[in-house]
Amino acid sequence: RDHANTGNTFKGVNSALTTYFFGPNMNQKLTIEKFLDFQRQLQREILSLEFQRKNPDENGNISEADFTELLLAYAGYAPKKKARMLKRVKKTFRENAQGISRDDYLKFFHFLNNINDVDTALTFYHIAGASIDQATLKHVAKTVAHVDLSDHVINVVFTIFDENMDGQLSNREFVAVMKNRLLRGLEKPKDTGFVKLIQSIIKCAKEAR
Repeated sequence: RDHANTGNTFKGVNSALTTYFFGPNMNQKLTIEKFLDFQRQLQREILSLEFQRKNPDENGNISEADFTELLLAYAGYAPKKKARMLKRVKKTFRENAQGISRDDYLKFFHFLNNINDVDTALTFYHIAGASIDQATLKHVAKTVAHVDLSDHVINVVFTIFDENMDGQLSNREFVAVMKNRLLRGLEKPKDTGFVKLIQSIIKCAKEAR
């Protein structure tokens, strides 16, 4: 790693963020609303970077397998298990691939931002003896996270996590993986890349002015 360039990047971040948060004369107050708005824009920029790295097709979609790889990026699965999941997705959507749009990708991660509330809701369903099928997940996404997930995205998610293909989701495994994905492994540079992440922060700060 080029430590000199990393240091310069940090300086750029400091300058851009300080100006954005407190104004050019450092005399403005940073409100909670302003910070949360910046946070939302930053997450959207990072997600868009990840999506673009999968080289969307002429319709702006990535494949179901690409979506799976992005979803499992920080799952911590053994390579064999991850390979089985990918194989299942590729086989299922080989003949009827629709792809995943950027909008659907962003919606899914908006859903993940509410994963703790989703976890609680799914746990209640499980305790009540209700199966967690595709209709249930769609309903929970709509009522708890206020996100209308497409039937196709939900179908892909079930294909990934429903190993015995009985049409039901193991909420414990699904939620655990999604929580890890939401953290995005930023404690160690990996998928997005540390410098690219910092550059995203700078870009977001400039655009949010």
